Parts: sequence; structure tokens; C-alpha cells
Amino acid sequence: MKRFKTLLQREWMQHQRGWLVLMALPIVVITVAGLFGEVHADFGEVERAGPPGALMVALATVCSIGALSLTLAWLASLLQSPGLARRDVQDRSIEFWLSLPTSHLQSLGATLLTHLLLFPWLALLVGLAGGLLASLLLVTKAFGIGAWFGLPWASLIAAFALLALRLMLGLLLASLWLSPLILGTMAASAWLKRWGVPVVVGVLVFGGLVLDKVYGNPIVWELLRTLTVKSSQALIVAERGDAAVGFTIQNQDEIGGALQQLPGWLLHDAGSALMALASPAFVGALLAGAAGFGALWLRRQRGA
Repeated sequence: MKRFKTLLQREWMQHQRGWLVLMALPIVVITVAGLFGEVHADFGEVERAGPPGALMVALATVCSIGALSLTLAWLASLLQSPGLARRDVQDRSIEFWLSLPTSHLQSLGATLLTHLLLFPWLALLVGLAGGLLASLLLVTKAFGIGAWFGLPWASLIAAFALLALRLMLGLLLASLWLSPLILGTMAASAWLKRWGVPVVVGVLVFGGLVLDKVYGNPIVWELLRTLTVKSSQALIVAERGDAAVGFTIQNQDEIGGALQQLPGWLLHDAGSALMALASPAFVGALLAGAAGFGALWLRRQRGA
């Protein structure tokens, strides 16, 4: 575990500057906009049902910054992941890392864990914390500082903590659903270098078109649709449509009741996301992801 921790620290030391900038960006942008702009609370039908108050502004601020921070971090990690497969070859550090008393499994596992989970998780927590500070500014400008301190912070903090846990679980499940695409692209990049991503895209597009147009079998499109839909449902709101369980807010007086319902809703949603794992589609996704990881391990074992 000590060696694995060192590998995790290596990833942080190598990428910390870019990660810190990315995590701070949503907070800085919204804070600066709040400092030099005007805060208008407009919630449409909710405004006609009851004037939107400081509580709704605070909720919108924290949730929007947290969601934006998580989205930016995860997208950055996904876009960067193909290059991670040949990073050590490009900077000529592969001989050094191969000489260390660590296994290839530890080395690859630390890289994937840090970029696909730990960094987005940290970005989410930083975004929620920054959202609390930004809400102080926005609520103070719109309603006065007394309105911010008068908010039910015990209930709000508990709700944000539960939401963060649900999103963290969702990110893990979504990454598992998308593992064939993530690890497959990384493996192709490791073996084919800069041609890896174009080859994967070309095979999927050309193969999908041939199977669909020539043989009338849209299996490639269906597989891609299944992976994207299942991953988005695993992240949040696992049940959608008529079977969805949720709550609606018509005016600010109903927010307190919604906060009380939130733990039960999040627990039900997490259970639905976990239940979806008991399917042949998820087993197939895991097997395909494991094959991609095996190809990465084989390439690293060969010293590349």
C-alpha cells in the first residue's frame, strides 16, 4: 500500500497545477461575475407561486458549481486518458518506472484510479465547498448577509453531503459502464501510438455503417447507445420516465419538505443504479474493459 500511495502521489505531483486551475475555474468565474455583475432571481412559474428566496439562490449556486466542477474534471480526464497509455514512453521515463519494485498492475491501477475517480471526486468536493462561498456572495448581494446566515445550514450541509456521496458512487459505476471505450482507446493508443484513437473511431464508425447499411444490423450503434445511456443513469437519476421516483418544487415553501425527502430519494436512486449492474450488458462491459486493461498490461510488460 505504501508503494501504491507513492504512485498516487506521483500522479498528483505531475498534474496538480492543471488540476488546481481546472477546479478553481468555475468558482472564480461565478464569484467574479457575482462581484461585478447584478444578481437577479428569476424562477418563472415558481416566482408566481411564491417569491424565490435566499434558500433557492443558495441551492442553485452550490449545485451548479458542484456539477460544473465534476463535469469539467471528468471530461478532462476522459479526453486525457488515451495519452496516459504512452506518457512514460514520450517523456522517456519508462525505464525508470519499470525499474521500481512495483508491479504493472499497481502502476496502471494508480494511473486509472487517480485520473478517472480521485481527481473528479476531489473536483466535486471542491466545487461544492466553493459553491458555499459563492452562495454567500450571491445571497448577500440579492437579499443581505442576514439572509445567508438565516438559512437552514444543518439540513443543507447534510443534503449536499448525501448528494456528493451519490454522485461519487455514480461516477464509479459510470466509469465501469464506459470501461470498454475508455480502456479500449487507451490500449489502442498504447499499441498504435498516435494512430490509436483514429483507428478506434474509424473501426466503430466504419464497422457500424457497414453492419447497419449492408447487413441491416445496427449492433454497434445499439452497444454504444447502451453504454452511454447506462452510464448516464448510473451517475444520477437511475430511473427515468414513468417509473421515476422523485419530487417537485412549486415554491420556496416546499424546499424544506424536499430536503427531508432527499435522503430517501438518493438511497432509492443509488439502489436502482446498483440493481442495473445485474444484467448481461454490464457483465459484457466489464469483460471488454478487462480485455482493454489486459492489453495495456501486456504492452507495459514489454517495456512500452
